[in-house]
Amino acid sequence: MTAERCFHCNEPIPGGFNFTLSFDNQQRQFCCAGCQAIADTIISSGLSDYYRFRTEPASRYALPKELADTLAEYDAPDVLADVSVQQGDLTEISLSVTGISCAACAWLIEKQLRQLNTVHQVTVNSATQRCHLIWQADKTPLSVILSKLAAIGYQASPFVADNEEQAFKTELNRFLKRLAVSGIMTMQVMMLAVALYFGDYTGIEASHQGYLRWISLVLTLPVVLYAALPFVQSAWRSIKARQLNMDVPVSLAVYYTFFASAYATVFSTGEVYFESVCMFTFLLQLGKFFEYRARSRARDATSNLLKIMPVAATLLQDNQPQAVSARRLRAGDVILVKPGETIAADGIIISGNSSADESMLTGEYAAVAKQCGDKVLAGSTNHDGLLQVKVSQPLAASHLGQIIALQQRTLSQKPAVLQKTDQLARYFVERLLVIAVATFALWYFWLDADRAFWITLSVLVATCPCALSLAAPTAVTCALASLNRRGILIKHSTVLDVLPQLTHLVFDKTGTLTEGRFSVAEVKINGSEYSRSDVLNLIANIEQFSEHPIARAFKPYLTAPLPLTETEISVGAGIQTNYNNMLVKIGSSAFCKLSTSSDAMVFLTINEVCIAEIWLQDAVRPEVPSLIARLRTAGYKLVMLTGDNSAQAQQLQQQLQFDLMHKGCTPEQKVMEIEHLVRDGHKVLMLGDGINDNPAFHAAHVSVTLESGSDLSKNQADVLLLQPSIGLLEHLLAESSHAQNVIKQNLYWSAGYNLLIIPLAVAGFVSPYIAVLGMSFSSLLVVSNSLRLLKK
Repeated sequence: MTAERCFHCNEPIPGGFNFTLSFDNQQRQFCCAGCQAIADTIISSGLSDYYRFRTEPASRYALPKELADTLAEYDAPDVLADVSVQQGDLTEISLSVTGISCAACAWLIEKQLRQLNTVHQVTVNSATQRCHLIWQADKTPLSVILSKLAAIGYQASPFVADNEEQAFKTELNRFLKRLAVSGIMTMQVMMLAVALYFGDYTGIEASHQGYLRWISLVLTLPVVLYAALPFVQSAWRSIKARQLNMDVPVSLAVYYTFFASAYATVFSTGEVYFESVCMFTFLLQLGKFFEYRARSRARDATSNLLKIMPVAATLLQDNQPQAVSARRLRAGDVILVKPGETIAADGIIISGNSSADESMLTGEYAAVAKQCGDKVLAGSTNHDGLLQVKVSQPLAASHLGQIIALQQRTLSQKPAVLQKTDQLARYFVERLLVIAVATFALWYFWLDADRAFWITLSVLVATCPCALSLAAPTAVTCALASLNRRGILIKHSTVLDVLPQLTHLVFDKTGTLTEGRFSVAEVKINGSEYSRSDVLNLIANIEQFSEHPIARAFKPYLTAPLPLTETEISVGAGIQTNYNNMLVKIGSSAFCKLSTSSDAMVFLTINEVCIAEIWLQDAVRPEVPSLIARLRTAGYKLVMLTGDNSAQAQQLQQQLQFDLMHKGCTPEQKVMEIEHLVRDGHKVLMLGDGINDNPAFHAAHVSVTLESGSDLSKNQADVLLLQPSIGLLEHLLAESSHAQNVIKQNLYWSAGYNLLIIPLAVAGFVSPYIAVLGMSFSSLLVVSNSLRLLKK
């Protein structure tokens, strides 16, 4: 029989729970009082359409008792000043909102906040899970805003974007404006050009021809004075640095053509090529925009790290708590960290015991026990106890701050294939300019002075390196966009060149080949009084009180609620409770006071008698067996290097049949094994997820990590898989090979075209009109060929 599911979050409803609410003339059931309260708030606020139009269930979010005190910290003047922007009487802020599952969630949040008279503007982006809000903070504190969101099931906190991200968005907007100007003007001028071309064959009157030319000149001015300006600035910088880049001939062709056409318009002689000027600029801006937009996707991945950056902290001054901005903490300050709060700075515990979730730094899901004298890290979450922490590093210099800074620097790197294109471009540009000057001199002094100007123009236009300048960037950025769309982020410059050359793929086990999450592997029952299902149900009931990762392994075994009282959690050790007047303990052998040689991870005792021993395991990812088989068929040599020395490593080897497997490896041993492969002339890729894999990352030619891995590994790796599936590795390898082939095709075509057209243009067989068509066709062919990558 299928269990009833919660109307709000779609989670199974535990047996014996009776939380109901009437909606659309039906009694709806809920899994807990929290979901019932949220649904009641949404319906009573007149926002019941949310439940009619949503496409995904809502997130389950219970309202903590300490919510009001926690949110009130954001009302402190210095905290609010650090996370918002003042605009006269209004305050502008970006909020990071968790729990958004579909567009209906965004609609619900906007409708809820617009009910406040002090809110002037609110927009929610469901893709980035951010809310942009402008309101009167002096009349409605930020804590009230956040409380209203919490009341309908969304946990929000200020999102603090760094200056670099803001500058990046500003520059992206400039690209869009230039692209819009050049695109719109290209369409207008092309229509006039068609009229002029047909007029040449049908005998257009001189007055009409002059009128169309002057209109084209006026429409082209915004392109040459605004849209094409970055090319001129780049060319001028390269000339001053005595390093010719692709923008030098681009600028010469654009402005040479424009001034030649303007001269022809003013003096009613020769031909005009204003449409060429606009088309040059539009196509080049399009390529630049593709490149910048791909880097923007990478920037968004980095920006999401900023979500875990602490915003507020509770500073102890004269033993009195005071809400302050986390950015203003200094070494030596003492802060108070409550259960469930994010630790605001790196420091040392001076009072209290607890456990902390440091998975965002270490990749380990198990909570880490903390006591006096232990070090804690900014961005980690305090689980159970009340801590006093002495700050050792300000937030900017913290471990988390350094990770974000390092990752941002990797985004500024240029792919290696583009560096090679730049070298080719410098060689081509130098010779192109020499050929253009020689052509002008040849025709002006020896052949036909009247044709020298226009033939030189044909040489510059026909051989304009537009196709060459677009050949690699468009292919690279289309490949990056295609990979990003699949959830693959390439960060390092050498990756596109090296990936097609790989011979060996090296895998870590825990968290990479396996899910990195605990599950029950074996249960040993001592005695016959309790069955296996009774034991697991009892443990599942007790573990509901814990947020420890091990507790999640027992969640699927909850079948019926049991009466438990006097439940106590011992941080990092176990849980004890009273069940039917019996003392029940779950935890380690030491916590349960057992003397045993068993290697079980969890023990259950009742009245000091060991009832059960439970072994946990880390399940193999479902996509791994088929992926390994396909990679082996593709000709790759497969290697597993794991620090796990248990029987599971050998079982996994028997199941997947790696070409080479070493278990019980230290980080140093992993490095040695990879270096041995490299010395033998092999190209090696390393796939891992933990901080212990970082040394091996540096030893391999290409390193890949998972989004669920540690932030340090995500920073160090060359490639980040943004979805929880290593099956993406196959797409990465295939797409990189395809991208390299497209780049080669583009370069061969653009180079071959120029080698063919240059002699014809110099000899005077290519008119400027034909040169424009040839250049445009060459550029469009290169761009179209690159766009095929987006269809993969």
